[in-house]
Amino acid sequence: MKAFIYDMDGVIVDSEPVHLRVEKHILETQGIHDVTWEELEAYQGSSDLNMWQDMAQKYHLKEAPEKYVKAKNYIFDRTMHEEGATPIAGVLTLIGRTHALRAQGVKTAIASSSERSFIEFVMASLGIADKFDTYESGAELPQSKPDPAIYLKTAATLLVDPRDCVVLEDTENGARAAKAAGMYCIGFVSPHSGKQDLSMADEVVDDMSDVDLAKFFV
Repeated sequence: MKAFIYDMDGVIVDSEPVHLRVEKHILETQGIHDVTWEELEAYQGSSDLNMWQDMAQKYHLKEAPEKYVKAKNYIFDRTMHEEGATPIAGVLTLIGRTHALRAQGVKTAIASSSERSFIEFVMASLGIADKFDTYESGAELPQSKPDPAIYLKTAATLLVDPRDCVVLEDTENGARAAKAAGMYCIGFVSPHSGKQDLSMADEVVDDMSDVDLAKFFV
């Protein structure tokens, strides 16, 4: 293996509960009060546009999906800046370990469905901006996870064959994207990502300390 790629929401930063709160709030302002948390959790790992396109069709929302995406991003960003970015337990240690592997030629990256500005906010807040060779935003791509586009783009940017990449993901959509790209996927049971089907992952861990880098990088 030649690269280690991190998803971000639910893997690096504990932001999934904020995503859900904001989405539910916006739907309630539109008179939609019967959306369940489980329904929203199914979109974790995917892009905001993908989710709001589905919501607009299902609940006959009055505005275009893009308007709800802008509203969600504004409220979400404001909330995260007010509350601060909280790292997932153990991830900063793991990031330090993968960063150390760069001396051996191993490349590292973030591949997130979030907006580029939010990825940059998280990296700056947690002091990890210098720990990665690149970062990619799925919000800038035509297709979102579970489509493999973001992982294929990340591999191309790193100049690494997708089959030589290890991915750390916490959602079904993300794990499906990683596998569709031909990558090895470690499924992480994140504390606030809801009930995610990670059965397609090559292995599943409950704690960041359980990620065995020696299995992939000598």
